[in-house]
Amino acid sequence: MSDNQKPVSGQGNGGTAGGKGKIILPWVLFAATAIGFGAYAIVQANQSNVATGNVGEEAVATVDDEKITANELYQTMLKQVGPQAVDQLILERLINREAAKQKIEVSDADINAELDKIKANFPDEATFNQQLESAGFTLDTLKEQIRPQVQLTKLVEPQIEVTDEELQTYYDENKSQYETPEQVRASHILVETKEEAEALLEQIKGGADFAELAKEHSKDGSAAQGGDLDFFGKGQMVAPFEEAAFALEIGAVSDVVESQFGFHIIKVTDKKAATTATFDEKKEEIRETVFQQKLTERTTTYVEELRSAAKIENSLATEETAAS
Repeated sequence: MSDNQKPVSGQGNGGTAGGKGKIILPWVLFAATAIGFGAYAIVQANQSNVATGNVGEEAVATVDDEKITANELYQTMLKQVGPQAVDQLILERLINREAAKQKIEVSDADINAELDKIKANFPDEATFNQQLESAGFTLDTLKEQIRPQVQLTKLVEPQIEVTDEELQTYYDENKSQYETPEQVRASHILVETKEEAEALLEQIKGGADFAELAKEHSKDGSAAQGGDLDFFGKGQMVAPFEEAAFALEIGAVSDVVESQFGFHIIKVTDKKAATTATFDEKKEEIRETVFQQKLTERTTTYVEELRSAAKIENSLATEETAAS
């Protein structure tokens, strides 16, 4: 981003309103406290009283000569995440049982496809891996957490229908999301003094090459590209710069323009008129969005139906988890 630009939140390029919906179920969101599952798993090999399970007095850490025992770790994690962890295990069991009943199979390709959707929320692979590690997950353990999510999606998908009428309604109600505002492409030369800017402007009027002068004199980061700022819309530049750029015709060069960053000479190299994508152009994108919205809504009720049909006893349930 060059010095004369200012970031604008919510600036889009006609993408789907609200983005493509994607179900991230509680066990995936629960990754930040994944250690809770590990602590709870300790007791599964020890089937005594769950609430006061004895997992041993061996040290898991020491402070000088004082040890922190496995029992202390277990009891701490039990209080912090035990009820939620058990609730997630119950949910997974319900889904897995129903998937087996309906002969739902989850392949590696299914898992990897869902993993790609999650990765799409990160700017790059390195950031994804960093967040995965900080959550205490490996790629393999994340895939295992994804499996019941994919099972649930496969169970619910056949129950969902999206009509063309619904797609048209969605487009009509969100048409502004498919608008691309007027844009200009401009190059500029940024210098510190008005005198220097005026001298450079005289050279340009005399036939000097704008890009070469930008490379040689501009203090902006765009100098290496001959001052090219690419396309931008209204609201992305400081006001004096924007007003001058949008007022110029293609190929025209501005007078000296002062902003808080210094003194600019601006050349407009191209323009794009405002456009609105048609319904037909966005129809399949909208179909995916509406489908995902319905999938999310139906999944919530479907899980409650599974719970209602089963006899569930959770000895760690709090009032909150019991009501959910």
